[in-house]
Order: sequence, then structure tokens, then C-alpha cells
Amino acid sequence: MAKEYIVMKDGTELKTYKSLPAAKALAEKEGAEVYTDGECVYFATVDPVVPAVTPTVEEKTETQEETEVRKITSDKYVLLRKMNVRKAPSLTAQKLAVLDKGTVIEVEKKVDDWLHLTDGTFIYYEGGKNARKA
Repeated sequence: MAKEYIVMKDGTELKTYKSLPAAKALAEKEGAEVYTDGECVYFATVDPVVPAVTPTVEEKTETQEETEVRKITSDKYVLLRKMNVRKAPSLTAQKLAVLDKGTVIEVEKKVDDWLHLTDGTFIYYEGGKNARKA
């Protein structure tokens, strides 16, 4: 039986291919991933798009002292594979960046099965399959 390569974006199947190069091409075009046999075999390189955010009057900006306290209480993790950084703890949340395997991240806390980074973004922890304490 020939392998099938499934191109997925934000949890939605885009197309199935019989060859990895064809699947990679669509993944690159769509900013998606390629899966085979239930495992991700390719992440498209996506230029991070970080929206400019201007604090509104109601929003409280963090003081330098609060930032230092937060850094002291954070843990460092190393990524075990290339990972998407998301705006919220959901596979359908907006992707803000893609970090390479081996990248060290600062984690404020774990939320369900997600790592909540000190900058307010999230990475899917998946029970330790995607990152480990540094």
C-alpha cells in the first residue's frame, strides 16, 4: 500500500497526495503541515506575522518589576520539533510564528496541554512530545 501524504491547515484537511514533494509544495503555498501515518512529517516555513498592538486606556501595561518577577518564576523548555506559536491555546488559533527544533522558550505556566509562554503566546505541549524542560 502506497503512503498517503495529507496536507492539513489549522486542523482542516486540504488535500491528500501520493508523493511527499507534491504535498510539501501545497503546504508551503498554504502555510500548512504534511502528515503521514498520523505523524507530522513537514511544517511549512511561515514568516511570522505579529500584529502591532497598541494598549488601550483600560489595559494595564506591565512594570519592569513585574516583568522581572515573571521571568524569575518562568521555566525554560527546549523544543523537540519544529512548532507553531499560536495566539491562543487551540490548534485552530492564529499562528504567529514557527520555531525550530532546539529553540529554548520561556514558559510562564502550563494551561491544559499547552505551554503559555512569557510573551502571552502558546505552544502545544502534547504531553511532553513537543518540548521538555531545559
